[in-house]
Amino acid sequence: MRRRRKKLRMTQAELAEGIISVPYLSLIENEKAMPRADVLEPLAQRLNCSVNNLLGVTDQETLRRAEGWIDQVRLALTYEGVGEAERIFQSLKELSFSIANPKILMQVDLVEIQLLIHRLELEESRTRLEMFKEQWPQLSDEYNLLAWYLRLQGNLYFYQDQHHKALIYYREAERILSSVTDDIEKAYIFGNLGRTYLHLSNSSLGILYTEKCIEIMQRKDRWLETCTMLNILGACHTRRGEHKDAIECFERVLRMADRFSVTETLTSQTYHELGICYFSLSDYDRSIQYLLKSLDVVKKEQLSRWEIGYTHKIICQNYIKKGDFEQARHHLELAMDHLQKRKQRLTDCYILLGQIHYAQGDISSFVQCYEKAIREYGRLGISEKAAQASRTLGKYMNDTGDRNQALSYLLQAVEHYQTLASSIDFPVELPPTPGDQPKDTASPQ
Repeated sequence: MRRRRKKLRMTQAELAEGIISVPYLSLIENEKAMPRADVLEPLAQRLNCSVNNLLGVTDQETLRRAEGWIDQVRLALTYEGVGEAERIFQSLKELSFSIANPKILMQVDLVEIQLLIHRLELEESRTRLEMFKEQWPQLSDEYNLLAWYLRLQGNLYFYQDQHHKALIYYREAERILSSVTDDIEKAYIFGNLGRTYLHLSNSSLGILYTEKCIEIMQRKDRWLETCTMLNILGACHTRRGEHKDAIECFERVLRMADRFSVTETLTSQTYHELGICYFSLSDYDRSIQYLLKSLDVVKKEQLSRWEIGYTHKIICQNYIKKGDFEQARHHLELAMDHLQKRKQRLTDCYILLGQIHYAQGDISSFVQCYEKAIREYGRLGISEKAAQASRTLGKYMNDTGDRNQALSYLLQAVEHYQTLASSIDFPVELPPTPGDQPKDTASPQ
């Protein structure tokens, strides 16, 4: 009752007026009193629902419809874009007013939060996740939903490119998988672990978890998810330099696309990963061809802005390698325009812009871009990239004879690298010399 009242933005006084007292309504909402039928009917009428719904009873057909739409929203987010997912969710949201089953209502809330994360409304997502845990204290006993909740917490950090923090939540979800009965949720956890290890440059673990996900998805005849994970598996092989294995994964997806109704978005992802694979092989023309194809096979609204931006960023890197800096700048401008909400990837673009300035002889702008990137990486807590950029500037200054500036940048690099290294419990501080010992001002008694 309380949940429905809050959804309608109705106060206790507004609901109770002319029917019962506010204290009595409070007792009902806290399950400390059971109202009579002559009270239930006007309450249900004011809340625009049935008495059964008010009592927590939902017919099985409504529950099945809700479960079906929940699954459709989750699939649409991956394969048809946020717009289609939101269209389905609106129907689910309206149906939820007729549902009293707590498990279904928890899933509706989680789906809504998942939509917010995909739209990169991250502060609102964080707030909603905090509210969710407070609103549903029984979450700790619902392992399937707890795993989903933890996965969304991880996704929140993943979409901020804070992969180490995302990994903490995915690993926490992994620890309860022995109690999770939903195999698809297990597969999602394994898939997110594989994707995160890929971004953390641990491709071996990426392959391990991705293959676990693929095994479950194939067993459950979830071919769209299987294709997505084959793309991630191929990306892991690319990072390991196993280009033949990578291309086999991507070609397998394209063959499946010919046989099944694979969405344009998924095909786009495959061409994107093929483009990265050929970039790794230094086949820049073929890489650009596949990356452009990844944008051409879908309608613009089917890809998020950051996905479009990331593709243009990779195309820019290809043109830098080819020495075509005008084309590189053109695609970099498109990338930066689309990556405003993905701060790490936007900061990567400052580095690429600095490289273009350097190649074109604009040294002052090159240094400014790298310095801006170093500050942003530091603010974002991405120490490894901050260290690498500082080292590059230090080396450049040393090679050009500016030793003082070189030392400053190299010291910055050391500071950032130190945050990556584990501390060692070994004393290296110098002991005091006899001359440093404090002089006694009084004789001992």
